[in-house]
Amino acid sequence: MVLLTHRTGRVELANSGVTNMVSAFILVFAVGALVRFGISQWRAIWISTANQPLSESLQLTAGIDGASIGAGDFQSLLDLCNELSPELRKTSPWLKEVSLYYRAVAALDRAFRAQLPSLSNWANSEMQICSRYVAVALDQSIAMNLDRQFAARAN
Repeated sequence: MVLLTHRTGRVELANSGVTNMVSAFILVFAVGALVRFGISQWRAIWISTANQPLSESLQLTAGIDGASIGAGDFQSLLDLCNELSPELRKTSPWLKEVSLYYRAVAALDRAFRAQLPSLSNWANSEMQICSRYVAVALDQSIAMNLDRQFAARAN
């Protein structure tokens, strides 16, 4: 940095552009770290939900075997949600975001399946987690609806 003195006695930085670049770099780095933390936190929430066991009532009602839910079951599970619990898309936290994430990962898989087989393995794992999330959200919604019906009958 070079200090310049004018006839008026003012001191100015000659390299203020460098200072602005450092500030911009720090800002971009901090925003990137915040976004990465947010995504990690979001994934942790829905992955922990996806790892919950499915009830026997859902497995019997929908004909779903919790252990055999795969990456390709996502759309059929969403269709099942629309049939059994139409309000689920509006009331379930993260269902829209998980759907968006699933579509993005599926697009990556389709685009790079031949060139990067390891990416395809990762994509299948991520899409399976998304499918499990939908199944658990459906299971929780059906359980809540049944609880409401029993409570209404008891009153």
